[in-house]
Amino acid sequence: MNIVETYHEYIKNLDKKDYAIDATCGNGHDTLFLSSLYHNVLGIDIQDLAIKRTLEKTKEIDNIKIIKDDFNNVDKYGKPDLIIFNLGFLPGSNKKIKTQDYESYKAVLKAYDISSTVIVACYTKHEGGYEEYTKLINALSNNKITYSLEEFESEDKLIIIEKSSQN
Repeated sequence: MNIVETYHEYIKNLDKKDYAIDATCGNGHDTLFLSSLYHNVLGIDIQDLAIKRTLEKTKEIDNIKIIKDDFNNVDKYGKPDLIIFNLGFLPGSNKKIKTQDYESYKAVLKAYDISSTVIVACYTKHEGGYEEYTKLINALSNNKITYSLEEFESEDKLIIIEKSSQN
């Protein structure tokens, strides 16, 4: 399985499925996937092209709201059961616009504060991708946040942060 299939399978097995945030809605694939499992889905992206593509893909679905915002504002949108991030650049667009330019580790730390499950797909082969992944891992370790890590042959890295019910 590739990274997307792996985290989609993981999400299917989560118990609570009321509200999810796709913090980097990109081309809309994860937003669409989440809408089939969650009662309410919020898609966030900073790029107009990502908003347009996601709206086109999800226009027939009524449990999705799409907004243009920086994922570092993820903590302004309630307390979701799940927040998902795909780090890197928007496929099929300007590769110079990348998540590491927006301090993604800070957004993930905010997500951890408000959600019981945070999933981060790190694509490390583009310029700056591995450095972004390293910053994130260091931030999680420095904040003593427990996570699981799965590495793929493609050098993609999947980080799953799941709080126990006692946290």
